[in-house]
Amino acid sequence: MKFFLYADNLNPTQLKRRAPEHKPVCMAYLPDHTVHFCRWSSQWRCGLPSVTPSPGEKVWGMVFEITDEDLKLLDEFEGDVPEGAFRHVQVTVIGEGEEKMMATTYVANPIGKFKPKEHYLDWVIKGLKHWKLPDDYIESWKSYLPK
Repeated sequence: MKFFLYADNLNPTQLKRRAPEHKPVCMAYLPDHTVHFCRWSSQWRCGLPSVTPSPGEKVWGMVFEITDEDLKLLDEFEGDVPEGAFRHVQVTVIGEGEEKMMATTYVANPIGKFKPKEHYLDWVIKGLKHWKLPDDYIESWKSYLPK
């Protein structure tokens, strides 16, 4: 199954633990969406992101081919969030050469607005850099850092 990941699961340490059999397909973006911190993480002690519609915006990430076993591990979220907090949604992402492809991603059932913390953002940014996502997109994540 093709799965679009866009936040902390892009960190190579976490990805290896949660989807050990993953195979990268391509860098891609989800058009007309942005990141919104609308769930609380007891593990991170801060807000967790989800994608939400936002005309003209892009959420960059990676498309991976994952196994059913990987999906099961990803869904467990290591007991970090309540069951049902995130759901699978089919989306059309734009890959290399502007190729459109269907992929599954996580979308949160929002419960409020929460702030991310520096340690969480550092973890995400490490993953964004690892996969060589666009510099301006990495900078946009840095803008969430507490001032």
